[in-house]
Amino acid sequence: MRRKIIIILAIFAICMVLASPAFAKEKVKVKISTDDHPFKDKAFIVIKLVDSKGRAIHSKGTIHYNITDSHGFYKWAYKPYNGEIRLKYDVGKYNVNVKFDGDSHYKKAEKIKNIDLKNTGSFNAYTYYDNHNWGLNQEIDDYIEDNYWDEEIYDDPYTYDGEGY
Repeated sequence: MRRKIIIILAIFAICMVLASPAFAKEKVKVKISTDDHPFKDKAFIVIKLVDSKGRAIHSKGTIHYNITDSHGFYKWAYKPYNGEIRLKYDVGKYNVNVKFDGDSHYKKAEKIKNIDLKNTGSFNAYTYYDNHNWGLNQEIDDYIEDNYWDEEIYDDPYTYDGEGY
């Protein structure tokens, strides 16, 4: 009877050793970068999670981020990660603290980085549509519609009084 129990335990131990790589979690890296915004006083902070090979991961794990500006004001969020986080901020210096809780496939990850948001992008409403940008960015389209839609401004912008016909 003792031998049967020892043999069963040995078989169980061998199965656990062989199955353990299937339960291993993959390492995750947090990438924090910047991206230009078309308007000159704004830019994006981009938060991405990548695997050990640099490929983006798709996880429903929870991510926490805390972004503090140079004056001490901060934004804190706790939400499920869904591909990529893009946050629009004014140009300036920020401290970004990101923590990923992990899930059943990925390990925990954390990163703290100082970001200096600069924007070299230049936006010209007069040539935006001429460059074949039709309906690609709703925010810019709304800005043009609100500020540059009167046809009179195209006739003579120096004598335009801001009123329609």
